[in-house]
Amino acid sequence: MTVEEFKEQMQDLLNTDEEVEMDAVLADMEDWNSLSYVAFLAMAADFTEKSIRASEVRSAKTVGDLYKLIVRE
Repeated sequence: MTVEEFKEQMQDLLNTDEEVEMDAVLADMEDWNSLSYVAFLAMAADFTEKSIRASEVRSAKTVGDLYKLIVRE
């Protein structure tokens, strides 16, 4: 998944028309909540065969941190 594809997926997930920036702080995002958290886990499962633990998502500080969880080797 490219950065642009990921940003588009996050934009859909957060149900926003605003472009999602990789350095956006999750805690500052109004639309990042428990529902979007679960939706992210589902999206990640669709795009990677790697197992992403809920604790890893909770530890993410930025949108870029979430991306790194999906593309990590």
